[in-house]
Amino acid sequence: MVIAAALIGVSTSANAIDRNALAQYASSLKGLKKEQLKNALHTLMDKKSVLKYGGRGPGYTWYGFWYTDRDPQTSECYNRYSDKKFYFESTNNGHAIDGMNIEHSFPKSWWGKTKNDAWCDLYNLYPSDAKANSSKSNYVMGVVVNVKEQAGEGYDKVGTGYADGRLVNMWEPGDRFKGEFSRSYMYMATTYQHLTFGSEGAHQLKTGDYPTLRKWSSDLFRKWSKKDRVDEQEIKRNEAVYKIQHNRNLFIDYPNLAEYVWGDSMDVEFNPYTAITTASDDDRYTGVIVPDDPDTPDNPDTPDTPQGITFVKTTEMPESGKRYLMVADADGQCYVCTSLNRKYGYPTGTKMTDSDGRIVASDAKMILTFEQGTTGFYIKDGNDKYYGQDGNYQTVQFLDDKSKAVEWMVSPKGDGTFRITTSTNNIIQYSKSHKSFGAYKTEDANKPYPMLYVEDKTTEIVKVWTVTSSDDAVYNLQGVRMPADAQLAPGIYVRGGKKFVVR
Repeated sequence: MVIAAALIGVSTSANAIDRNALAQYASSLKGLKKEQLKNALHTLMDKKSVLKYGGRGPGYTWYGFWYTDRDPQTSECYNRYSDKKFYFESTNNGHAIDGMNIEHSFPKSWWGKTKNDAWCDLYNLYPSDAKANSSKSNYVMGVVVNVKEQAGEGYDKVGTGYADGRLVNMWEPGDRFKGEFSRSYMYMATTYQHLTFGSEGAHQLKTGDYPTLRKWSSDLFRKWSKKDRVDEQEIKRNEAVYKIQHNRNLFIDYPNLAEYVWGDSMDVEFNPYTAITTASDDDRYTGVIVPDDPDTPDNPDTPDTPQGITFVKTTEMPESGKRYLMVADADGQCYVCTSLNRKYGYPTGTKMTDSDGRIVASDAKMILTFEQGTTGFYIKDGNDKYYGQDGNYQTVQFLDDKSKAVEWMVSPKGDGTFRITTSTNNIIQYSKSHKSFGAYKTEDANKPYPMLYVEDKTTEIVKVWTVTSSDDAVYNLQGVRMPADAQLAPGIYVRGGKKFVVR
């Protein structure tokens, strides 16, 4: 719904919502997790009244920007895209600022340019330097590895980067804005999950209620959101937009919320009454101690990097619901099948270290799941692509449609390796010369057979509610130390080098 009335009672210096009021607003989320949680977030955050796009005067976008994106001391207009400075006039007349555009951070072409609420939503709209806006175009947001333009030190980079292992046009915000834009994109992918996404956006999203964000995107946005934490300016913007639109970006209010939707706490029920917030009377987020560890540079080849996951060698048959690595031992060196780094249908073997039957993987591209079929298993890679196979060739096909994939028969060989074959007897083996896996027509004893490593889920499960002393230091999976005597929200934590779950 679009509103055109003058904005009443909106203050740039509005105080953030308190914890009790926030929990009441988000009460419908209690007890939900993963896709059910995301659907409930969609229902809640989609209830809003947006301004009209563009225009002049009360009820239009620039009139709203006065409240959401103005420094009240200097009247500077916050520009997150370039190092150029711009200023509002002395009074709010709702006029645009010369040299600036209304920027759809989440491009409107991705849903076909339909003039809906997404077109006008202030959680997606930001004032931008016009040139930076044009350079950014409708590209996906990610890690730019080949920089063609940069809008000033610490601001936008535009060029190409990897999305699902493919080199595509991409933009990358400055480090101090990455978390803010990530939370904006997660909001948009949830509030507008009912839209059909195409154009360049198909590299970032997939149409459907869940997960909507492609895994490489949700992994990257969670990573950026942890590194660039919610700050006071973002909290104030969230409050100002709330007073205009009457909905909130809950990924700002609950800074760990994304972990319950796409990340490390997907199997834990969300509780808005106990979860860590950025509310005005909650210091559990702003008061935590963040370890001063050196930052790890982004790996351009693996932008979708989850927390390191330990896999242990197994000789047992695969089970549905578990995660695996497919590994070849070539002359004493371990090579992990990396499905998305493939060429001509031959998944690459990535050299890894095996420590006493354990491999720690931090690349989602390596992780496989086996889904039980009628006579064998469907194999799915880290990008939710199913392994297909045409008996006339020795390659693997990567398919969105499970019905077009093949079932793979898996049988242990007795030496710790497995025969993984199709109904046409094509067999998965590793080529040492090409350093890749193939589905070969003819079995070759000189080609290593694959081994399987299963995710190690040895996790201490305890019901813990408070941290009692500094000697009992507890960290969340984002590496943030929780303050002493803090009540821990449900989720996964680390204490003494061991994981535990708070329920």
